[in-house]
Amino acid sequence: MDRDHELSAVLADDTRYLIYRWIARQPATDVTVADVAAEFGLHPNVARMHLAKLEQAGFLATSFRRSAGGGRPAKLYRLSDLVVTFGFPPRRYELLSRLALDALSAGGTREDALRVCHEAGIAEGRRALAPDAAPPSDRAAVAALVASIAEEQGLLPEVAWRGGALSVAVNNCSFRELSGADPDLVCAMHRAFLEGILQVATAGLGRLVLGSDQCRISCGDARCELVCSFASGEE
Repeated sequence: MDRDHELSAVLADDTRYLIYRWIARQPATDVTVADVAAEFGLHPNVARMHLAKLEQAGFLATSFRRSAGGGRPAKLYRLSDLVVTFGFPPRRYELLSRLALDALSAGGTREDALRVCHEAGIAEGRRALAPDAAPPSDRAAVAALVASIAEEQGLLPEVAWRGGALSVAVNNCSFRELSGADPDLVCAMHRAFLEGILQVATAGLGRLVLGSDQCRISCGDARCELVCSFASGEE
């Protein structure tokens, strides 16, 4: 069994997949068997079995915490550094990022790499719309469309309106495994891809404002957030 099939088999169980998603949405948080059992209404032994399967596959990392009163230390689980993109769809992000990095190695500029990612985001946004369909103009429908596209990419998104701005938070950066050499560039590539998606998905709301005072991305180890505002017409 190849690695992708092995990982897919581990997540084929619905409950185990939901547990993984729940932990992935709080990547900096340690959870215990008791936490998982309480969240999903499971017997602790069942929760422990699911966590063990996820740990063995590499989805989770573990550590131990000693209690103040002594006794057996508690085993803690948290999201590992494994980047999961095989299912949504296989390695699309790795291919995209390598294409952009290849553009640089072939003598292209940083702008060339970002253009590749931005155009790929536009293509993803258009692919999500029905043929000849106009982008939605209702705020709830826009948020649902953005969430659906980001979900398909395996980004574990949280999409919400905050006043007049649309917040798109990403809890699984699938570019992360390539970020070691030039994290600023890889982060900019991810932003360009997301902006391409948003340009299409939010077109029904007006012009997407990408100025630094209106649209910002704050990147950390666990989470990225893109916040966008809109203008009703050209300035």
